Order: sequence, then C-alpha cells, then structure tokens
Amino acid sequence: MGSFDIVIVGGAVMGSAAAYWLTRFDPGCRVLVVERDSSYARSSTALSAASIRQQFSTEVNVRISQFGAEFLKTFSEEMDLDENFDLGFIQNGYLFLACSEQTATAMRLSVATQKSCGAGTELLSPTEVACSFPFLAVEDLELASFGPRDEGWFDNMGLLNGFRRKAIASGATFLKDEVVGLTRTGGRVSGVELRSGADVGAGVVINAAGPAAARVMGFLGEEIP
Repeated sequence: MGSFDIVIVGGAVMGSAAAYWLTRFDPGCRVLVVERDSSYARSSTALSAASIRQQFSTEVNVRISQFGAEFLKTFSEEMDLDENFDLGFIQNGYLFLACSEQTATAMRLSVATQKSCGAGTELLSPTEVACSFPFLAVEDLELASFGPRDEGWFDNMGLLNGFRRKAIASGATFLKDEVVGLTRTGGRVSGVELRSGADVGAGVVINAAGPAAARVMGFLGEEIP
C-alpha cells in the first residue's frame, strides 16, 4: 500500500475525528485509517452512553468540554450535512451529589473553576435537590451540583458517521483490515503490519484502538505501564 504521512489504528469516533481534523488543518496530509470492523458494532463509540458535561475540576477539561458542546450544536454545518440533520443533543444536565463535608468542599472548588470559565453549573442545597428531584432521598446529602446547559447526551453514531464522511471527502483513506504488528526504525514507530499481509509505512502512527490500544502497543514487544 505504500506509505502515508499518518496511519490511524481504529476508525471509530476517535480515529475518524483525528482523520477529520488532520485533513482539515493540513489538506495535503495523506491519512490512512485502519478499522477491522466497519460495522463498528462492538466499538466503544457504539457502546458508549455518548454524554458530555462541563463539571470538571480543572480549567482545561472544562474548556475542552465547552468546545465540544458548541461543536455538537453546529455539527451539521461543520460537516456540510443536510440542514435537517442534527445529533439530537439533549441538554438535561448532570447532577453530582456530595454526602460529606470533605466532598462538598471539593465540589465548591470545582464549581468555582467551572463558573470562572462561564459554565452554568449551579450549587444546590439538599432542600433544593428535594424540590427539583423529589424521587431522591436527601437526608444524608451535604450539597449537590447541577449543569442546566451544555450537558447531556447525543447521537454517538451520527457523530462517528459525520466525521468519517467528511474525512473521506477531504482525502483520508479508510481501510477494512487489522493491524497485527508495528514496525520500528531506530527508536520510533515507522509503520504497521496488516492482517491482509500488507506493510504500510507511516510518518506517524496514532493508536485509536480503544480497549485494544494496549494490545497494539504490545506489538512493540515492550512492557506497557
């Protein structure tokens, strides 16, 4: 198959997203995505709850999630998809509960970080939780946090298919095959071996194999931390 600038192992949402962004920012980049199951039936993407939240304890994670929420809202425009297509982003929010003063203190700090980034997270007292969520017992509750916007779930396979379609349109190659080995030149990975028998050279190899990522790294014959 020759050589590619970048070979991505795994073509579900992480691999397809990587292919999309790489071909978007570098249109001349030669990208190959190798996926052993083109139905994606057992991929982490298909089995995922497909959720997003703003409630993290570090600013960088909050910012990443904020970008993700906005991207989900404008996904059809980004992918040049039919105007009636959307990912069904349901913003029902996430409720986190603190049942000790130590956890409540950590929650207050995290929410302060989230709000400093512009997130809509709210702190709720046990009484407020009981009013909004009457099915919950709050007798042992100290505090709660809730994200009323930019948190919820969406169409995971729609996201995958949109990324994949746009990456292919931008020049990425998707191949149904399986990586069964990695080749190395000096101290760096320089290609992949496929079950079909082909050897593919690569400037960079991205391991997006999900639960199989450790197995892929094991092809180097080194202990995985």
